[in-house]
Amino acid sequence: MGDAQVVYLSMETAAKRLGCSSPTVRRIAKSRRLGILADGERIVAVAEHELPLIQPFIHATSGNPVWIAAAKKKPRRKRA
Repeated sequence: MGDAQVVYLSMETAAKRLGCSSPTVRRIAKSRRLGILADGERIVAVAEHELPLIQPFIHATSGNPVWIAAAKKKPRRKRA
């Protein structure tokens, strides 16, 4: 067996590495069942190897990405 050690990161450190806020990391980790739970419900740390599992769920802007994309489309012209 190997002597590989798991490195755990606080929410703030993970957020800095991922370029988002700590509540965002906490919300994604909780929904994906990643990280270390304290008191049975609050995520307090995530493993360094879990960061790539969180990254795809971080969006560039807040809000629903489907609605944001729909707002950028050209508005339809009304028929006269």
